[in-house]
Amino acid sequence: MTRTRAFAALLGACLLGMWVASPVAIATPPAESSITPGPELRQAADRVLELEQTIEDQRAERIAIEERIAVTNLRIVAQQEEVSEARRALLAAQEAYHTRMVSMYKSRVADPVSILLSSQNMADFYSRIFMLARIAQRDRRSYLDANVAAAEAQFQAAYLDDLKAQDVALRQLQRITLAELDEALAEQRTLVERLTEEALRELEARRAVIAQTRKEWRESSVPLDDVVQFVPAVVEPYEGVTYLASEHHPRRYRTLGQTTTAYCSWYGNEFHGRLTACGQVYNQNDFTCASRTLPFGTRLALTRGDRRIIVVVTDRGPFIAGRDLDLSRAAARALGFSGLATVEVEFVEAIAE
Repeated sequence: MTRTRAFAALLGACLLGMWVASPVAIATPPAESSITPGPELRQAADRVLELEQTIEDQRAERIAIEERIAVTNLRIVAQQEEVSEARRALLAAQEAYHTRMVSMYKSRVADPVSILLSSQNMADFYSRIFMLARIAQRDRRSYLDANVAAAEAQFQAAYLDDLKAQDVALRQLQRITLAELDEALAEQRTLVERLTEEALRELEARRAVIAQTRKEWRESSVPLDDVVQFVPAVVEPYEGVTYLASEHHPRRYRTLGQTTTAYCSWYGNEFHGRLTACGQVYNQNDFTCASRTLPFGTRLALTRGDRRIIVVVTDRGPFIAGRDLDLSRAAARALGFSGLATVEVEFVEAIAE
Protein backbone atom coordinates (compact mmCIF):
# COMPACT_ATOMS: atom_id res chain seq x y z
CA MET A 1 0.00 0.00 0.00
CA THR A 2 2.82 2.37 0.90
CA ARG A 3 4.58 1.45 -2.35
CA THR A 4 1.41 2.22 -4.38
CA ARG A 5 1.02 5.66 -2.77
CA ALA A 6 4.67 6.48 -3.52
CA PHE A 7 4.23 5.55 -7.20
CA ALA A 8 1.11 7.72 -7.51
CA ALA A 9 2.91 10.66 -5.93
CA LEU A 10 5.84 10.24 -8.34
CA LEU A 11 3.51 10.10 -11.38
CA GLY A 12 1.70 13.23 -10.24
CA ALA A 13 4.95 15.12 -9.88
CA CYS A 14 6.03 14.17 -13.42
CA LEU A 15 2.76 15.31 -14.95
CA LEU A 16 2.96 18.58 -13.02
CA GLY A 17 6.47 19.17 -14.35
CA MET A 18 5.37 18.55 -17.93
CA TRP A 19 2.49 21.03 -17.61
CA VAL A 20 4.77 23.74 -16.21
CA ALA A 21 7.34 23.20 -18.99
CA SER A 22 4.62 23.48 -21.69
CA PRO A 23 2.26 26.28 -20.60
CA VAL A 24 0.43 26.56 -24.01
CA ALA A 25 -1.15 23.22 -24.48
CA ILE A 26 -3.86 24.34 -27.02
CA ALA A 27 -3.05 27.20 -29.42
CA THR A 28 -5.69 29.93 -29.83
CA PRO A 29 -6.41 30.78 -33.52
CA PRO A 30 -5.14 34.29 -34.37
CA ALA A 31 -7.58 37.02 -35.26
CA GLU A 32 -8.35 37.45 -39.00
CA SER A 33 -6.63 40.85 -39.12
CA SER A 34 -3.33 39.18 -38.20
CA ILE A 35 -3.47 36.69 -41.09
CA THR A 36 -1.01 37.56 -43.84
CA PRO A 37 -2.62 36.80 -47.21
CA GLY A 38 -0.63 34.52 -49.44
CA PRO A 39 0.62 35.52 -52.90
CA GLU A 40 -2.43 34.09 -54.67
CA LEU A 41 -4.86 35.97 -52.45
CA ARG A 42 -2.92 39.20 -52.89
CA GLN A 43 -2.91 38.72 -56.65
CA ALA A 44 -6.66 38.15 -56.54
CA ALA A 45 -7.14 41.41 -54.61
CA ASP A 46 -4.94 43.31 -57.09
CA ARG A 47 -6.84 41.78 -59.99
CA VAL A 48 -10.20 42.83 -58.49
CA LEU A 49 -9.00 46.44 -58.21
CA GLU A 50 -7.71 46.29 -61.78
CA LEU A 51 -11.06 44.91 -62.95
CA GLU A 52 -12.86 47.67 -61.08
CA GLN A 53 -11.04 50.26 -63.20
CA THR A 54 -11.68 48.25 -66.37
CA ILE A 55 -15.36 48.01 -65.54
CA GLU A 56 -15.55 51.74 -64.88
CA ASP A 57 -13.85 52.48 -68.22
CA GLN A 58 -16.20 50.15 -70.08
CA ARG A 59 -19.24 51.66 -68.40
CA ALA A 60 -18.05 55.13 -69.38
CA GLU A 61 -17.57 54.06 -73.00
CA ARG A 62 -20.99 52.39 -72.96
CA ILE A 63 -22.58 55.68 -71.87
CA ALA A 64 -20.83 57.55 -74.69
CA ILE A 65 -21.83 54.94 -77.27
CA GLU A 66 -25.47 54.95 -76.14
CA GLU A 67 -25.59 58.74 -76.40
CA ARG A 68 -24.14 58.63 -79.90
CA ILE A 69 -26.57 55.91 -80.98
CA ALA A 70 -29.46 58.02 -79.69
CA VAL A 71 -28.20 61.11 -81.54
CA THR A 72 -27.49 59.11 -84.71
CA ASN A 73 -31.07 57.79 -84.66
CA LEU A 74 -32.38 61.36 -84.36
CA ARG A 75 -30.19 62.36 -87.29
CA ILE A 76 -31.42 59.40 -89.34
CA VAL A 77 -35.04 60.40 -88.79
CA ALA A 78 -34.28 64.02 -89.72
CA GLN A 79 -32.23 62.91 -92.71
CA GLN A 80 -35.01 60.67 -93.98
CA GLU A 81 -37.22 63.76 -94.06
CA GLU A 82 -34.46 65.66 -95.93
CA VAL A 83 -34.27 62.85 -98.47
CA SER A 84 -38.04 62.92 -98.95
CA GLU A 85 -38.00 66.70 -99.37
CA ALA A 86 -35.13 66.51 -101.90
CA ARG A 87 -36.99 63.88 -103.88
CA ARG A 88 -40.17 65.99 -103.82
CA ALA A 89 -38.15 68.92 -105.17
CA LEU A 90 -36.75 66.70 -107.91
CA LEU A 91 -40.19 65.49 -108.93
CA ALA A 92 -41.51 69.07 -108.94
CA ALA A 93 -38.64 70.26 -111.15
CA GLN A 94 -39.09 67.33 -113.52
CA GLU A 95 -42.82 67.93 -113.70
CA ALA A 96 -42.33 71.65 -114.43
CA TYR A 97 -39.84 70.83 -117.17
CA HIS A 98 -42.14 68.20 -118.66
CA THR A 99 -45.11 70.60 -118.58
CA ARG A 100 -43.06 73.23 -120.40
CA MET A 101 -42.05 70.76 -123.11
CA VAL A 102 -45.67 69.69 -123.64
CA SER A 103 -46.75 73.34 -123.80
CA MET A 104 -44.14 74.12 -126.43
CA TYR A 105 -45.13 71.06 -128.44
CA LYS A 106 -48.82 71.96 -128.39
CA SER A 107 -48.07 75.54 -129.47
CA ARG A 108 -45.85 74.10 -132.22
CA VAL A 109 -42.97 76.28 -131.14
CA ALA A 110 -40.51 73.72 -132.41
CA ASP A 111 -38.68 75.90 -134.93
CA PRO A 112 -37.54 79.25 -133.50
CA VAL A 113 -36.18 80.31 -136.90
CA SER A 114 -39.56 80.00 -138.59
CA ILE A 115 -41.09 82.04 -135.78
CA LEU A 116 -38.64 84.85 -136.40
CA LEU A 117 -38.98 84.71 -140.20
CA SER A 118 -42.77 85.00 -139.95
CA SER A 119 -42.48 88.39 -138.21
CA GLN A 120 -44.66 91.16 -139.66
CA ASN A 121 -42.19 93.97 -138.95
CA MET A 122 -39.08 94.78 -136.92
CA ALA A 123 -41.08 95.51 -133.79
CA ASP A 124 -42.74 92.09 -134.10
CA PHE A 125 -39.32 90.57 -134.82
CA TYR A 126 -37.80 92.00 -131.60
CA SER A 127 -40.87 90.95 -129.62
CA ARG A 128 -40.49 87.37 -130.85
CA ILE A 129 -36.79 87.37 -129.96
CA PHE A 130 -37.59 88.42 -126.41
CA MET A 131 -40.33 85.80 -126.21
CA LEU A 132 -37.99 83.04 -127.39
CA ALA A 133 -35.30 84.27 -124.97
CA ARG A 134 -37.74 84.05 -122.07
CA ILE A 135 -38.77 80.57 -123.13
CA ALA A 136 -35.14 79.49 -123.37
CA GLN A 137 -34.40 81.06 -119.99
CA ARG A 138 -37.32 79.24 -118.35
CA ASP A 139 -36.26 75.99 -119.97
CA ARG A 140 -32.70 76.44 -118.77
CA ARG A 141 -33.89 77.31 -115.25
CA SER A 142 -36.10 74.23 -115.16
CA TYR A 143 -33.21 72.11 -116.37
CA LEU A 144 -30.82 73.55 -113.76
CA ASP A 145 -33.42 73.18 -111.00
CA ALA A 146 -33.90 69.56 -111.93
CA ASN A 147 -30.14 68.96 -111.85
CA VAL A 148 -29.80 70.68 -108.48
CA ALA A 149 -32.73 68.72 -107.05
CA ALA A 150 -31.29 65.47 -108.37
CA ALA A 151 -27.85 66.21 -106.89
CA GLU A 152 -29.41 67.20 -103.55
CA ALA A 153 -31.47 64.02 -103.43
CA GLN A 154 -28.39 61.94 -104.21
CA PHE A 155 -26.32 63.74 -101.54
CA GLN A 156 -29.00 63.39 -98.86
CA ALA A 157 -29.45 59.71 -99.68
CA ALA A 158 -25.69 59.09 -99.50
CA TYR A 159 -25.46 60.93 -96.15
CA LEU A 160 -28.38 58.87 -94.85
CA ASP A 161 -26.57 55.68 -95.88
CA ASP A 162 -23.48 56.94 -94.04
CA LEU A 163 -25.51 57.62 -90.90
CA LYS A 164 -27.03 54.15 -91.04
CA ALA A 165 -23.55 52.64 -91.43
CA GLN A 166 -22.38 54.63 -88.40
CA ASP A 167 -25.37 53.35 -86.43
CA VAL A 168 -24.55 49.75 -87.34
CA ALA A 169 -20.88 50.24 -86.39
CA LEU A 170 -21.83 51.86 -83.07
CA ARG A 171 -24.22 49.05 -82.21
CA GLN A 172 -21.55 46.47 -83.02
CA LEU A 173 -19.09 48.34 -80.80
CA GLN A 174 -21.75 48.49 -78.10
CA ARG A 175 -22.19 44.70 -78.23
CA ILE A 176 -18.44 44.18 -77.92
CA THR A 177 -18.21 46.61 -75.00
CA LEU A 178 -21.13 44.98 -73.19
CA ALA A 179 -19.64 41.50 -73.74
CA GLU A 180 -16.30 42.64 -72.32
CA LEU A 181 -18.10 44.29 -69.41
CA ASP A 182 -20.06 41.11 -68.63
CA GLU A 183 -16.86 39.06 -68.78
CA ALA A 184 -15.05 41.45 -66.42
CA LEU A 185 -17.99 41.46 -64.00
CA ALA A 186 -18.15 37.65 -63.95
CA GLU A 187 -14.42 37.39 -63.20
CA GLN A 188 -14.73 40.06 -60.54
CA ARG A 189 -17.61 38.29 -58.78
CA THR A 190 -15.60 35.06 -58.68
CA LEU A 191 -12.54 36.78 -57.22
CA VAL A 192 -14.47 38.86 -54.69
CA GLU A 193 -15.62 35.67 -52.95
CA ARG A 194 -11.98 34.96 -52.06
CA LEU A 195 -11.08 38.40 -50.73
CA THR A 196 -10.19 39.10 -47.13
CA GLU A 197 -12.08 41.73 -45.18
CA GLU A 198 -9.14 44.10 -45.62
CA ALA A 199 -9.22 43.68 -49.40
CA LEU A 200 -12.98 44.18 -49.46
CA ARG A 201 -12.60 47.40 -47.51
CA GLU A 202 -9.99 48.54 -50.04
CA LEU A 203 -12.40 47.71 -52.89
CA GLU A 204 -15.24 49.66 -51.27
CA ALA A 205 -12.91 52.61 -50.70
CA ARG A 206 -12.01 52.60 -54.40
CA ARG A 207 -15.67 52.51 -55.38
CA ALA A 208 -16.38 55.40 -53.04
CA VAL A 209 -13.61 57.41 -54.72
CA ILE A 210 -15.07 56.68 -58.18
CA ALA A 211 -18.58 57.64 -57.05
CA GLN A 212 -17.28 60.85 -55.47
CA THR A 213 -15.33 61.70 -58.61
CA ARG A 214 -18.42 61.26 -60.79
CA LYS A 215 -20.41 63.39 -58.35
CA GLU A 216 -17.78 66.13 -58.58
CA TRP A 217 -17.83 65.97 -62.38
CA ARG A 218 -21.62 66.27 -62.37
CA GLU A 219 -21.53 69.22 -59.99
CA SER A 220 -18.90 70.95 -62.14
CA SER A 221 -21.20 70.98 -65.17
CA VAL A 222 -21.40 74.39 -66.81
CA PRO A 223 -25.03 75.62 -66.85
CA LEU A 224 -26.43 75.29 -70.35
CA ASP A 225 -27.97 78.75 -70.40
CA ASP A 226 -24.77 80.51 -69.26
CA VAL A 227 -22.74 82.54 -71.76
CA VAL A 228 -19.25 81.02 -71.50
CA GLN A 229 -16.48 83.61 -71.54
CA PHE A 230 -12.98 82.82 -72.79
CA VAL A 231 -9.91 84.27 -71.10
CA PRO A 232 -6.14 84.34 -71.79
CA ALA A 233 -4.09 81.47 -70.39
CA VAL A 234 -0.35 80.73 -70.25
CA VAL A 235 1.67 77.54 -70.47
CA GLU A 236 5.02 77.54 -68.68
CA PRO A 237 7.84 77.83 -69.61
CA TYR A 238 6.71 79.48 -72.85
CA GLU A 239 6.99 83.26 -72.80
CA GLY A 240 4.96 85.57 -74.98
CA VAL A 241 2.62 82.73 -76.06
CA THR A 242 -1.05 83.14 -75.12
CA TYR A 243 -3.70 80.45 -75.17
CA LEU A 244 -7.45 80.82 -74.90
CA ALA A 245 -9.19 79.02 -72.02
CA SER A 246 -12.71 78.77 -70.70
CA GLU A 247 -13.47 80.90 -67.67
CA HIS A 248 -14.50 77.68 -65.90
CA HIS A 249 -10.98 76.22 -66.15
CA PRO A 250 -7.57 77.24 -64.76
CA ARG A 251 -5.55 79.95 -66.49
CA ARG A 252 -2.01 78.76 -65.71
CA TYR A 253 -0.49 75.50 -66.93
CA ARG A 254 2.88 73.85 -67.33
CA THR A 255 3.95 71.62 -70.19
CA LEU A 256 4.50 67.92 -69.54
CA GLY A 257 6.88 67.68 -72.48
CA GLN A 258 4.71 65.34 -74.55
CA THR A 259 3.46 66.44 -77.97
CA THR A 260 1.63 64.80 -80.84
CA THR A 261 -0.78 65.57 -83.68
CA ALA A 262 -4.46 64.65 -83.75
CA TYR A 263 -7.05 64.40 -86.48
CA CYS A 264 -10.04 66.16 -84.95
CA SER A 265 -13.75 66.32 -85.54
CA TRP A 266 -16.31 68.14 -83.41
CA TYR A 267 -19.69 67.43 -81.89
CA GLY A 268 -22.48 69.63 -80.57
CA ASN A 269 -26.10 70.57 -81.28
CA GLU A 270 -27.96 67.31 -80.53
CA PHE A 271 -25.42 66.38 -77.82
CA HIS A 272 -25.87 69.68 -75.98
CA GLY A 273 -27.30 68.93 -72.52
CA ARG A 274 -26.69 65.18 -72.69
CA LEU A 275 -24.62 63.22 -70.18
CA THR A 276 -20.94 62.69 -70.99
CA ALA A 277 -19.01 59.55 -70.08
CA CYS A 278 -17.36 61.20 -67.06
CA GLY A 279 -20.72 62.20 -65.59
CA GLN A 280 -20.64 65.86 -66.56
CA VAL A 281 -23.46 67.40 -68.59
CA TYR A 282 -22.14 68.29 -72.04
CA ASN A 283 -22.05 71.98 -72.88
CA GLN A 284 -21.05 72.62 -76.50
CA ASN A 285 -20.07 76.19 -75.61
CA ASP A 286 -17.29 75.13 -73.23
CA PHE A 287 -13.73 74.04 -74.15
CA THR A 288 -13.93 70.24 -73.78
CA CYS A 289 -13.16 67.19 -75.89
CA ALA A 290 -13.72 63.46 -76.15
CA SER A 291 -10.99 60.81 -76.39
CA ARG A 292 -11.17 57.01 -76.56
CA THR A 293 -8.14 56.48 -74.30
CA LEU A 294 -7.06 59.59 -72.39
CA PRO A 295 -8.13 59.77 -68.72
CA PHE A 296 -10.89 62.18 -67.78
CA GLY A 297 -9.48 65.49 -66.64
CA THR A 298 -6.49 65.33 -69.01
CA ARG A 299 -5.59 68.87 -70.13
CA LEU A 300 -4.50 69.46 -73.73
CA ALA A 301 -3.02 72.58 -75.31
CA LEU A 302 -4.21 72.61 -78.93
CA THR A 303 -2.62 74.66 -81.71
CA ARG A 304 -3.81 75.21 -85.27
CA GLY A 305 -1.92 77.89 -87.15
CA ASP A 306 -1.85 80.94 -84.90
CA ARG A 307 -4.83 79.78 -82.82
CA ARG A 308 -4.22 78.20 -79.42
CA ILE A 309 -6.67 76.89 -76.84
CA ILE A 310 -6.78 74.66 -73.72
CA VAL A 311 -9.32 71.82 -73.52
CA VAL A 312 -10.11 69.13 -70.95
CA VAL A 313 -11.11 65.51 -71.68
CA THR A 314 -14.63 64.83 -70.39
CA ASP A 315 -16.06 62.24 -72.78
CA ARG A 316 -15.35 59.11 -74.81
CA GLY A 317 -15.11 59.24 -78.60
CA PRO A 318 -14.82 59.72 -81.50
CA PHE A 319 -15.99 56.32 -82.69
CA ILE A 320 -15.19 56.80 -86.38
CA ALA A 321 -11.95 55.18 -87.51
CA GLY A 322 -9.08 57.58 -88.20
CA ARG A 323 -10.24 60.32 -85.83
CA ASP A 324 -8.40 61.03 -82.58
CA LEU A 325 -10.36 63.74 -80.76
CA ASP A 326 -13.92 65.03 -80.80
CA LEU A 327 -13.84 68.70 -79.84
CA SER A 328 -16.74 70.70 -78.49
CA ARG A 329 -18.33 73.08 -80.98
CA ALA A 330 -16.79 76.10 -79.23
CA ALA A 331 -13.31 74.52 -79.29
CA ALA A 332 -13.54 73.75 -83.01
CA ARG A 333 -14.73 77.28 -83.77
CA ALA A 334 -11.91 78.78 -81.70
CA LEU A 335 -9.43 76.76 -83.77
CA GLY A 336 -11.09 77.94 -86.97
CA PHE A 337 -12.63 74.82 -88.49
CA SER A 338 -16.13 73.42 -88.91
CA GLY A 339 -15.46 69.95 -90.32
CA LEU A 340 -12.26 67.98 -89.81
CA ALA A 341 -8.78 69.31 -89.08
CA THR A 342 -5.31 68.24 -88.00
CA VAL A 343 -4.29 69.88 -84.74
CA GLU A 344 -1.02 70.04 -82.80
CA VAL A 345 -1.47 68.63 -79.28
CA GLU A 346 0.63 69.22 -76.16
CA PHE A 347 -0.10 67.63 -72.80
CA VAL A 348 -0.23 70.13 -69.95
CA GLU A 349 -1.22 70.23 -66.29
CA ALA A 350 -2.90 72.99 -64.35
CA ILE A 351 -0.86 75.00 -61.83
CA ALA A 352 -2.64 75.62 -58.56
CA GLU A 353 -3.09 79.28 -57.83
